[in-house]
Amino acid sequence: MNPFLTVEKEVGSEWASRANCKGKAFELFEYQEKDSPLTKDMKFKERLAFNYQNFELAAEICIECPVFFECGSSATTEDKYWTVRGGEPPKRFDVESEQLARSGRPKGSKSKPGAPRTCKRGHYLPTGGRCKTCKREQNTIRQREARRKAREAAADGVS
Repeated sequence: MNPFLTVEKEVGSEWASRANCKGKAFELFEYQEKDSPLTKDMKFKERLAFNYQNFELAAEICIECPVFFECGSSATTEDKYWTVRGGEPPKRFDVESEQLARSGRPKGSKSKPGAPRTCKRGHYLPTGGRCKTCKREQNTIRQREARRKAREAAADGVS
């Protein structure tokens, strides 16, 4: 038999045919960017929540997968950045989650008034944001503490 006529299997790729994700919607396992057809009309937070839900579903599929470890170990850095591998969410998701945690809103987005809410002490805030009454009271408390410390320092002879 001629060795050049036989098809050689790629080493390490046979596990993919046994994976639980085979035949499932690939959207569950890929990070959806803002230009993706599924998320093109979504705002930043909505898209992040959408991706989070998809990755939760993907993780449920992955956890029962017979090739769980092979999938994670054979993935390239780029695969791990954009797709769920071995039950781990994509690194791109971590990057945008950290961005949201740092800034609250992505760069370039316009600030809008917040939704009506009630503060911890029960004051109604029609445009959201920080309660001015509570802020004023907190500043007064800080001012009292600063005055008290200044009086104590003066009494001790420290200027």
